[in-house]
Amino acid sequence: MALCGCSSDDGLSSVKKSVVGSWQLVERIDGFYPSTQSMPVNTNNIMEFRSDGTVVNIVDGEQISEMPYWLKPTNLGDDSYYLCYAPDIDYSQSTGGTTLRVEGDKLTIHSYGCFASTICVYRRLKVRS
Repeated sequence: MALCGCSSDDGLSSVKKSVVGSWQLVERIDGFYPSTQSMPVNTNNIMEFRSDGTVVNIVDGEQISEMPYWLKPTNLGDDSYYLCYAPDIDYSQSTGGTTLRVEGDKLTIHSYGCFASTICVYRRLKVRS
């Protein structure tokens, strides 16, 4: 299957397909200006992106949240997408937000604001057959 670079969806359909699945938190880095530090990780923290446009957070086997999500291309030049939850926010004009980037079995979610940021790195959970 070939992908065309001139698609009208800005590559969204392929990234949507690549993000669908269950992801386990493996690394968290908190940054507070001017320092950054790696934080302890609860490896029982799972994000499940569903094909119906919902994301579910599961901690220690218990679902703690479920909300709609969608992706919008960024202008950052690094194959990242805005991870959007609120329909009335223009994420490209905001001083804070959340971006998502998928690289194979690695998902990076970067949440940021004026003086702080959090980077969470997830690994895809393999489906058991």
